[in-house]
Amino acid sequence: MIPLSRATIILTVAIFGIAQAQTCPSNDNGQCDFEPTNPYSCGADYTCAYSNRCLAEAAGFNIEADCCQAPMQSLCGMISSPLVCGNKQCPYANECLASLAGYDPSQCTAPPPTCPVSDVDCSGEPSNPYTCGPNNCPYNTVCDAEGARFDLGDDCCQDTRSNTVCTSDIASVSCGPPGGKQCVYSNQCLADSAGYNLNQCCNAVPDGIVCTTDFKPVECGSIPCVYSNQCQADAAGATDCCPQVPEGIACTTEYKPVKCGSEQCEYANQCLADAAGYSSDQCCNAVPDDAVCDTIYEPVTCGPNSCEYSNQCEADAAGATECCRQPVNEGCTLNYAPIMCGKDSCRYDNECIAEKSGFDPNSCVPDPNTPAQTGISTLADRTGNPSGCNSLGVTFGLMVSSAVIVLEMMM
Repeated sequence: MIPLSRATIILTVAIFGIAQAQTCPSNDNGQCDFEPTNPYSCGADYTCAYSNRCLAEAAGFNIEADCCQAPMQSLCGMISSPLVCGNKQCPYANECLASLAGYDPSQCTAPPPTCPVSDVDCSGEPSNPYTCGPNNCPYNTVCDAEGARFDLGDDCCQDTRSNTVCTSDIASVSCGPPGGKQCVYSNQCLADSAGYNLNQCCNAVPDGIVCTTDFKPVECGSIPCVYSNQCQADAAGATDCCPQVPEGIACTTEYKPVKCGSEQCEYANQCLADAAGYSSDQCCNAVPDDAVCDTIYEPVTCGPNSCEYSNQCEADAAGATECCRQPVNEGCTLNYAPIMCGKDSCRYDNECIAEKSGFDPNSCVPDPNTPAQTGISTLADRTGNPSGCNSLGVTFGLMVSSAVIVLEMMM
């Protein structure tokens, strides 16, 4: 296991072994929910992690004076070659991450190659190894790490337990929250052993993968993990990926959420979705978080984009129009006699399905575009099978009768 000196966040003071924990302010009232993941670590010791600039500013930090931009480790390789950069001495795990944060190599230096020693006698403590600080200083016990003035939560990564049975496969993962401490393990099994789970880790992009250098970042999974483009995300095996909204886009702060594409990527409004690369015909209005609806599942499909909602209440809350209850055909026959029902001309294959779907068949009208109206006969027309009868049974009977006639002709 190679802990990263906070690829996104290492205590500057931890470099000298005098880290102190602090309480991090927060003022998250939902106004930053749809900001792209672009982490910052803030505070006197850079241990306060925020997944985007909006959250850091809402917490009262001055970005220029108090914070370091902290790119996600998944954007770069898992190499640990720690640097501190700029006048603020912002810490990064490698040159790639420092570059993404806007630093030139000439602005960065390696931290002093020292590991503080515990001033506490820990000889009787049980083995529980941690690696701490930007120089990956090893400590055999919690007592040793804390005695060296490291904060386990902010500065250290737990090593894999000695009794762990994992394969030797190399499929590196980086674990930890955006803007927070990042710990790297050779595979997910080792990360699990150290106390992480799949939803807390990002897969690394394997060596040798050939992708373009286009910087079109995507956010993937629940952390989320950020990759430079979809090609790299695919190579890392990431799923549920959504294009980030580029920074600096001029959109209103109107909150009218939409979900777009097959991954149901959510954006605060259509302007932001457009900026991320989705057109309006690829998006549906999302159900607002404050919508009060029953959990009953009576799905409806709405509008020209065929947007689906769990029930009409949710569709109304989302502002969807032209909604039709999805067909309920349980207990109905398969005869084809289409009818149109309701103010939105919802189309159903027969009266039984329309009734099961919540309409009074007597209020419905025949579909003017059915084959019967265009001179093409339906199976019911050919067999005399009335609406509601089992057309499959009639078809089977015709097949049997035809087979008997053929056999008689052959005899």
